[in-house]
Amino acid sequence: MRDHTGRYRTRYEDTLRALGHYLDQHRFTRIAVIETPEGFLVKGYVAAPGRDEESLSLAPETLLFTDADLNQLLEEAYRRRGTSGSSAPKP
Repeated sequence: MRDHTGRYRTRYEDTLRALGHYLDQHRFTRIAVIETPEGFLVKGYVAAPGRDEESLSLAPETLLFTDADLNQLLEEAYRRRGTSGSSAPKP
């Protein structure tokens, strides 16, 4: 995956950290992540409140994160950490 300029390869660590933050925020569990030519395919279950206060309901969910989606997640992650996305390592 290339960064937003298309010049440098984005580090997997940054990409997976940003993707993991999204999945945590949306209460995903039992996750499979598959890299495809389009980006990352994520299959898992979303935890939602069940019928009573103590139970959870799991709904299956499949998402495709394209390079554009991942770039947006990375930019949000860089803002949260207070670092610039333009400081990507050189190839």
